Amino acid sequence: MIRLASASGGREDLALELAATAARLIAEDGCDYATAKRKAAQLVLGDAAGARGRLPENDLVESELRRYLRTFGGQRHEALLTELRNVALALMEYLAPFNPHLVGAVLNGTATEHSALHLHLFTDSAKDVEIFLLNEGVRFAVDEASEPAGALESIHLQMPRRLLKGRAAPLDAVLSVLPTDAVRVSSRFRSSDPSLSPIERTGRASLAAVRALLSAAGGG
Repeated sequence: MIRLASASGGREDLALELAATAARLIAEDGCDYATAKRKAAQLVLGDAAGARGRLPENDLVESELRRYLRTFGGQRHEALLTELRNVALALMEYLAPFNPHLVGAVLNGTATEHSALHLHLFTDSAKDVEIFLLNEGVRFAVDEASEPAGALESIHLQMPRRLLKGRAAPLDAVLSVLPTDAVRVSSRFRSSDPSLSPIERTGRASLAAVRALLSAAGGG
């Protein structure tokens, strides 16, 4: 049934239902945010899903995803998050010459078994990163980066097995290469969610910060 939301409260309720449905699709099916929101609109609104204004903001979807993972993931999700953060730390130590910073779902706590690692590298030469990976025998693909703004390029790779810290399943990583000075600009993924730790709320964590995050959680 299609519900018409004429009042403010009705619109808010609908946005929350769409966000919750999108969060479930992200957690269970590995959808990205845009795909999850479109599918959620189809599931909830049916033929009325074409109204773009009905789609919830990413912040609301992220909040509902965090709620979903805490409700249904519990200790299993906490263990997965610790595992992914340890692998992220290993990759960051490996890429230390390029000032790596952890971003995305593994940092903000919304990572699932479908998530890739996302790092920002701050160096003025993307070619230096490519040469490093080539010399290490790591296979990768390079794309022009559309996100984050100002990125030089985006490098996609599958984590070398020696860096997986005993993890059995393969894991993808996305390296966004940005100019050195870009590290001075605060991350646009900063969060005000009070349930997150100060490091998680920054939206971008250095090597030292990730070590501190793991140590505080007893997973380092």
